[in-house]
Amino acid sequence: MTKPHDPDEAGRRRALAAILFLFVLVIGGVWLANTLRREAAREDCLASGRRDCAEIRSAP
Repeated sequence: MTKPHDPDEAGRRRALAAILFLFVLVIGGVWLANTLRREAAREDCLASGRRDCAEIRSAP
C-alpha cells in the first residue's frame, strides 16, 4: 500500500532547501569578506613601501 500524498511535505522540502541555500550563501559571504580584508591589509602594507608584507607561517 502506498502512503497518501502529504501536500505539506513539498513545502517542507522547499523550506529546507531554502535554509540550506541561505546557510551556504552566508558561509560564502563570510569567507569572501575575510579574504578581501586580508588582501586589503596586504595592499595597504605594500602601498606604504614595506617589503615584508607576506604572511609568515611557522612550521608545526
